[in-house]
Amino acid sequence: MSAAELLKLAQAKGVLLALVQGRLTWEADHQPPADLLAELVAHKAEIIEALNGANDPPAEAMEWLAGVARLLECLADYLLGNGLVDRFDLAEQHQHPPRLAARLIRSHPQWPAPAQLREQFARVREEAREPYEPQSADGGISPNWIAARNAYHAHAFGACPRCYPPLKRHCLIGAELRARYDHETHILEAHDGKSRA
Repeated sequence: MSAAELLKLAQAKGVLLALVQGRLTWEADHQPPADLLAELVAHKAEIIEALNGANDPPAEAMEWLAGVARLLECLADYLLGNGLVDRFDLAEQHQHPPRLAARLIRSHPQWPAPAQLREQFARVREEAREPYEPQSADGGISPNWIAARNAYHAHAFGACPRCYPPLKRHCLIGAELRARYDHETHILEAHDGKSRA
């Protein structure tokens, strides 16, 4: 039996399955049938994976959150981490203009974001906009490209739990670093094309 089928069966039997701090738990107003509990135990990993997937916000919601963070000149992680935006907001509000959410967040007593976060956000945006200065190094690879690649990889593949590059899911900083890396790659490829011609 698949995880989706087990979730439907549990719901039909009046059993609510949920993840609490990464652990699978159930709630019911009666003792569930023993065969259902045995199936849940046997397929626990699959059920946890299915429930985790259901909790991930859609890509449009993460883009909306990035837009709200840009308007507020802060990091999306700050908004999520401090409860200024929660998973319900991501599910319900992402179809509305980000400016409306930004206006509401500005009225929250916990706002404004600490200056250090605004400075970090501004620094990442400025680094992504720095003009390219062609500098050839070993094999014609630009130090700017190497720095952009290293910064992106260190953040997205190591330091950030919100970034998942295989699915092209990035936090605000990860998206900015990825844009910088793509820009430098494009310039490097264009430079290689000119040198070969």
